[in-house]
Amino acid sequence: MKARKKGYAKDLPRRLYTFFAGYDDERSAPSLQKFARANGFTTEELLAFRIHSDFDRAIRECSEIRRDYLIDRGLTKRFDASFVKYLLEGESTEGKQEEDSALSVTLEVLG
Repeated sequence: MKARKKGYAKDLPRRLYTFFAGYDDERSAPSLQKFARANGFTTEELLAFRIHSDFDRAIRECSEIRRDYLIDRGLTKRFDASFVKYLLEGESTEGKQEEDSALSVTLEVLG
């Protein structure tokens, strides 16, 4: 018998926010992937729920909670500050298009 896929529920944004806000593990940071596994979803399924404005808003807020969590852990030296910086820089460049990294150079020879 095929397992039934879980669908979107009205309380999902609140559950996501509560997961991130209450996360307290000294060895890891909260993530969408951890929430998905804990609730029987795939990350892809959760991202598809972003069509719901409340869930999209919750994801954006949770991203800020995760950022704050990582910064706090880096400042208190519970996490390696260099690695936290690397993670945060990676998050800030996610979603940028390939063309943003292209470099165009024009040379004019005078002479």
